Amino acid sequence: MEALEHTSYAEMAEHAGALYREEDDALLLSMLGQEYVVRSEGIFLHGQKAPDTHAEVIREYLSSPERVSIMAPWRSISDFTENPPADFRKKVELPVAQYAGDVITRSSALLQMLDAKTVRSLIRSDTALTVRALPKVYLQVELSQETQDFPAEAWVLFSNNANAFLSVPRLQMLAEIFKERLLSLLRIY
Repeated sequence: MEALEHTSYAEMAEHAGALYREEDDALLLSMLGQEYVVRSEGIFLHGQKAPDTHAEVIREYLSSPERVSIMAPWRSISDFTENPPADFRKKVELPVAQYAGDVITRSSALLQMLDAKTVRSLIRSDTALTVRALPKVYLQVELSQETQDFPAEAWVLFSNNANAFLSVPRLQMLAEIFKERLLSLLRIY
């Protein structure tokens, strides 16, 4: 948090795609449809200290020197490194795939809360979503429902230069936060 304490939040706001709140010298940053408040004392969500993983992702995103987001072509996490995380599919895509049918049928209730929209599928899946995970980092989520011949599937892709804003471990954290948020919303709505 030290690097953020010695930074002008007003200058950082424009660079990061966030809003600056002058009355308390804070940044308002959207991540996966939720508003986080970044102040010198820490990162907060709903008035409480944000979970550590959320804060780690936000801190790294805010410290990125990159300014321009490039959406396409979409990339898998393995495209960003020679040693991709072996557990990405197990921790992110397979849990989302289990609920692909629910996400598809209830997407109208979920999309706004995730800062997402349906888009044309890249691979002819049943539904594709583009999720604004951070102001300059996007996810493309492809979902296929279970059929008689095939199990349900989910693929999570990243905007083309997402790795300019977040390291591979933080990209995985962001995808895991997305999964947790999506599954939590499914339990509520």
